[in-house]
Amino acid sequence: MVNPLAVVPSFISLTGGVSRATRASVAFVAGLSCVIVLAVFLLAGNYLFDFFGITVPAFQIMGGILFLTNALRTLVADDRRAYNVGGEKRMEDHDVEKAEIDPTSIAIVPLAVPMLSGPGAITSVMVLVNLYPHIEQKMAVLVAIAAVGAVSWIVLLAAMPLSRMIGDRGRAVVAKIMALLLGAIGIQFIINGITPIAVEIMKSS
Repeated sequence: MVNPLAVVPSFISLTGGVSRATRASVAFVAGLSCVIVLAVFLLAGNYLFDFFGITVPAFQIMGGILFLTNALRTLVADDRRAYNVGGEKRMEDHDVEKAEIDPTSIAIVPLAVPMLSGPGAITSVMVLVNLYPHIEQKMAVLVAIAAVGAVSWIVLLAAMPLSRMIGDRGRAVVAKIMALLLGAIGIQFIINGITPIAVEIMKSS
């Protein structure tokens, strides 16, 4: 559940006023850190499940609830107060504070974690590691994680021209569409988690 398009506004705000080389370096470190974090959870996911005694259905249900709440928060958010009469995004005080942060200090936190490899992405990896336990399947997931990191890096590199092309309203529309899809995925996660539990209850009764 990595959505680099949703990170573009924060990336632009946090790297405002820096050189192109510095911005490219921040984008690279953020993408690489995202891959490393998700790969660690991919390789250590089984040990974490065994240590805490967590089942896949339980994690699917919790992940589904997390996806659904995040999606609802985005879908019902009121963005009207964030824009001026002309449709331009209003500069807030916290945006000015963020722009003054050293760009090299924000590549890992908050860009890589939790914006790129947040709870949703980690939950997806933890579920996949239990659904596909064989080494060749894990390698396939690892390749997919690397591809996601590369795409995130490219999107962040293109953040400035992409932002000018789609505008603030365009980013808001993309965010709403992604939130709708995320909510549907969350509901499906909950269904997938509840189904085996319901089957076990029916068999035992």
